[in-house]
Formats: sequence, structure tokens, C-alpha cells
Amino acid sequence: MEEKILGVVPNFKKSKSWGRWDTYSLVVTDQSFIFAMMTSQMVKDAAAEAQKSGKESGKGFFARWGDQIKSGFILYKKYYNMPAEAILDENKDNFQLLIANISRVTIRKKTGDENQADTTEIKIEAVSGKQEYFIDGSSKEMIGLFEAVLGDRLDVKKGIFGLG
Repeated sequence: MEEKILGVVPNFKKSKSWGRWDTYSLVVTDQSFIFAMMTSQMVKDAAAEAQKSGKESGKGFFARWGDQIKSGFILYKKYYNMPAEAILDENKDNFQLLIANISRVTIRKKTGDENQADTTEIKIEAVSGKQEYFIDGSSKEMIGLFEAVLGDRLDVKKGIFGLG
């Protein structure tokens, strides 16, 4: 049975070292979480396509420049129209966690200060082990998606996002 895409969480980040991170679009389906890595080449290609498209449609310099900037922020939207297998095949670093293999997801908001923005930690416990991610700010839409597929395996820390 083909997986149904329920939503996409953009800019889902996994810390590496020295303040660096890998950025994913988290595609939530009725059967799995698909982690689609966003590469710098994808951002460059999207900007080049926006530039080409703008030029072909007769847009001026500033309109094309604006389209190029926006292109990187809307890259994740393409996943709504792709089959799960195509998303996984897009990049060798893309991977999938089956919902059935996830035992718990814990979400906790971390409040920043004047030097650091608010973030939200997402800890995923699965058969394959524990993984930690974060997003900038917070997302009620993400929590709604997670509630829909995880049910009582979702642990939103009390008081966060007006829930709990």
C-alpha cells in the first residue's frame, strides 16, 4: 500500500559538531517519518531555476532576486507531490523510520536569550536507537502531525505551545 503524505516539517535539524547541523525536511506519512536531507546543491538548483523562470516570464532584476531568495525556503513543498519511494531515492542520505518502530517522541521548548533564538528539541526513541533534532521556534502544526500518527507515544512537555 502506498504511503499517504500527511505533512512536511521544514528545517528539521540534527546537530553535528562545532555549531554545524544537517537540515532535513521531515515528511510525515501515515506509515513513517521520512528524513529528506536538504543539500546546498538543492538550494543552488532551486535558486537557478527561479532565476531562469523569472527571466523567461519577463520579471525585472529585483523580482527575480526575490524569487531566488524565496526558493530555498519553499523547497520542502515539493515533497507533498512525491511518492515516498521517490523521496527516499532522491539522496543517499535520506532515510525512513517506520511509525511502528517509534516508541516515544518527546518535544521540549528551549527558550533562548538575547544571543540565541528559541528552539524546540525533538527526541525520537525507536528500535534503531535515540535520535535528537531541533527546529527553530515552535510549531503547533508539527505537534498536530505527530499526535495524528503517534497518539500516546508523543510526550509534549507540560505548558509548551499551550498544550499539556
